[in-house]
Amino acid sequence: MMKHSIPLLVAMATLAGCQLYFGENDNGRGGGSWTYCGQDGYYECNDEDCYWSGPECPAGMTPGEQPGGFECKDSTDCAAGCYCGDGICEEAGFCTQDSDCGNGYTCNEMRASCEPIEPETSCVTDYDCAIGSYCNPDTLKCDATCTCASNAEAANQGYNYCDEDRTTCLPGIDPAGDCGGPVTCNLGRPSCPEGSVATISPFTSCYTGECQAINTCGMAPGCEAFTNESDCAGAGNCSLSYTGINCRNPNNNNAPCAAGSTSCVCDSYSFATCSDGS
Repeated sequence: MMKHSIPLLVAMATLAGCQLYFGENDNGRGGGSWTYCGQDGYYECNDEDCYWSGPECPAGMTPGEQPGGFECKDSTDCAAGCYCGDGICEEAGFCTQDSDCGNGYTCNEMRASCEPIEPETSCVTDYDCAIGSYCNPDTLKCDATCTCASNAEAANQGYNYCDEDRTTCLPGIDPAGDCGGPVTCNLGRPSCPEGSVATISPFTSCYTGECQAINTCGMAPGCEAFTNESDCAGAGNCSLSYTGINCRNPNNNNAPCAAGSTSCVCDSYSFATCSDGS
């Protein structure tokens, strides 16, 4: 047999998986005995002395992998040099400082053990968070929401609006405006194509100058928001009014109609306004 006599700390750090410290099979040799499955075969060790026993490892011992049964809840359940990963003790090595550990690991000096660096969850803006989550201004942590392509999709999933740039559902008020809400300033409403309405800023209660497709609105538009006849008629609970063109009163020698006349005849009519009511 080949004999390897090496300092115990080095042996643990370079040879072993966590089975070195938790191995159930000590072959009856007492607390100083341990076994190791290396890349070149099976080792049996007593304190600091290790002996190469053969090229084949026993069933359940694989180079670079530990046998099962070493469950843990956190890293304090594992021996030094190991950490708790997904409920199983995994080896990462011994350390006295961060530079002793590999990339993605930090030194827990209390345990003299390398452990994975916890992912950073703090944030300043939404762009610090993954798609489908946002930066909670109260906790400065990334909170999961949902993904979306429109305000309507966000609203259907219980959120207020969609950040289309990040395809992420958000609570609160859409800074870009939405399809509903009061208008209290005198800025003119833009002309919007059929199937869309002008958006309103929640901060100024003015029109933003932009139009949004009705089927993507997070806040349902009121009847007065519809500037196209088909949109008003399709709403189902709105009243359409029309402007008569070339109207005359046949009971008054076809004179132009006066306001309030009930006998007018017009050549044609054009859609004028949409208002509440059927």
